[in-house]
Amino acid sequence: MKRPPPRQLALFGTLGLSLVATAWMALDDAPEPIAAAPRRALATAAAAQADWPGPAASARAEWPALDAQARSAWGDAAPVAAAPASLPPAEAAAEEAQAPTAPPFPYQLVGRLTDSRPRAILNNAQRSAVVGVGEVVDGQWRVDAIEAGGLRLTFLPLGQAQFIPFAASTAA
Repeated sequence: MKRPPPRQLALFGTLGLSLVATAWMALDDAPEPIAAAPRRALATAAAAQADWPGPAASARAEWPALDAQARSAWGDAAPVAAAPASLPPAEAAAEEAQAPTAPPFPYQLVGRLTDSRPRAILNNAQRSAVVGVGEVVDGQWRVDAIEAGGLRLTFLPLGQAQFIPFAASTAA
């Protein structure tokens, strides 16, 4: 019978040692009987529920009451009135007269491709995108025009137009 090469012997030896070490560690952490495990888990969960109103309840008592706008954001109250009660009537009327505005565009315009169809290169911390005229970004921003100085967009939920200039160069 032909003797195996030394490399193969070393590999089988290493495999045997790892199996012995695994068995030794498994015996050291012997599992508890299966029937006892669910009972202990249920007892632990019940004890945790019994302690729930403890310190957390006293901490909640010190929290300030939420105003109607904060509660409505979580769906806990009816829609917010037009003006908060803390504002004087003149300021409340001015705030009510202001129309909602589009949020800032979540991307920076970092480049432009001028092939047969102009495209803009957008970037933010999460992702980069290459878009063309007529495409919708993140389901809320429609690209209306790609110009030499920047990008013309429409915020679709409010129908408001915005112009995004190219990002300022950081190189000096």
